[in-house]
Amino acid sequence: MAWLDWVVIVSIALLAGVLVGMRRPRARYLYNLGLRAEGTASLEGYNELALALASPHALARRVPVEEPITDGLTGLRTHSYFKEALDKERRGSTSSGRQFSLIMMDLDRFKQVNDRMGRQEGDKVLNAVAALLDSRSRPPNVVARYGGDEFAILMPEADTQHAGILAEELRAAVEADGFLRACEVTGSFGIATFPDHCRTQEEILRIADLGMCLARDCGGNCVKAASLSPKPEDAERDKRLLEAYLGVAVQPMSSTAPDASSHDHHNSDQMNPLFDTLSALAFAVEAKGPYMKDHAQAVSRLAAQIAIQAGLSPAEIGEIRLAGMVHDMGKLHVPEHVLHKPTLLTAEEFEIMKSHAAWGAKMLEPLNVEPIQRIVRHHHERHDGKGYPDGLAGDGIPLGARIVAVAECFHNMLSDLRYKSARTFQDALEELRRCSGTQFDPQVVSAFLEFIQVHATPRTPESQGDRVESRHSTLNS
Repeated sequence: MAWLDWVVIVSIALLAGVLVGMRRPRARYLYNLGLRAEGTASLEGYNELALALASPHALARRVPVEEPITDGLTGLRTHSYFKEALDKERRGSTSSGRQFSLIMMDLDRFKQVNDRMGRQEGDKVLNAVAALLDSRSRPPNVVARYGGDEFAILMPEADTQHAGILAEELRAAVEADGFLRACEVTGSFGIATFPDHCRTQEEILRIADLGMCLARDCGGNCVKAASLSPKPEDAERDKRLLEAYLGVAVQPMSSTAPDASSHDHHNSDQMNPLFDTLSALAFAVEAKGPYMKDHAQAVSRLAAQIAIQAGLSPAEIGEIRLAGMVHDMGKLHVPEHVLHKPTLLTAEEFEIMKSHAAWGAKMLEPLNVEPIQRIVRHHHERHDGKGYPDGLAGDGIPLGARIVAVAECFHNMLSDLRYKSARTFQDALEELRRCSGTQFDPQVVSAFLEFIQVHATPRTPESQGDRVESRHSTLNS
């Protein structure tokens, strides 16, 4: 072998030795980290870690980024985390039957802080408020920054009273804070409770947001629950606020609001936004007292069945169904001492109670649903002209109002009210027959009795005291 060949061989050997020497310290380092070359899986782990050591960002590119659960500024939970927690709590409460409450808060005059002092000072305000909310709310409550200058608190297993206590405590704490007072910042709070005020996640958010908007429009620095008239003197103010809020709330759906003159506008997809809005208002009415629980839904279903039996058009049936949902919404402005009086009303109190029909129609004006307004206004008129508020008689009363009148009266007779016990099913039917032609339209009563005859099984003497719930599982529209 030529000497030149030996030089090449020695050079290659030296180079190989250098490379092996360079790899051994790295191998020992990786071994000390707990990686042992035992099979393919370990080799893959070796290569993965080696890649990470060679490039610090390599693994970061291979691991999916999770959405943060805490707000980067305040440290509270994020909007998305809160919505997931709310949905989980709603599903759990639906299956278990337990309550939970929601508090929404909006900062008063926060925009002026940003405009006057700059964004950095605005961030300090947000952090100060977040610290107050977090320190005064205990687990399992979930405190979140809902968006911008809005905050939300989820209170598992809490009723409206407990939510109101916490909201008032937080309102007072914000008002008393020296830094926030110097910035002229206070809080407007809204409260809603599941299932008292609502049945879906969207509805509880809407009701709590409604309370927050009402509190803000009152001048801020107050707490408003779904029951809008805790004090008689607040009725006129709350009426104006609710009208204003509804006017804003329905603007996005004004282009698709149902037109009474168009049959096509009454399909289920187009009616859903209006139905959701009216349902939320109906739940706000039911929150006024336990005896009103599910009354709106029952009247709505009964009225729709009468309308179907009478052969009305789908458009008319839809209007009557929606009117049945909100026929009592004017009771939001009836003082509590009148609405919840356990005995018969005085003549003066009865006049106050009677005003709910006109109030309800007035409150619906921003929704631009005149047929439903007319039904709500006139559902206490009588066939003989002795009803209220306008003393209409016979065919002068809107047909939908005549139908809702029969449905409401029948459901009331089968319900335990604050001043009387429920009647039996047969007694209620006999009362409808007796009042046909005086209080009620005979044709409407006849349509209702025909529906009962077609869909109800014969009653035995033992079942004479059954209630409408066990009797009419088929009363669904």
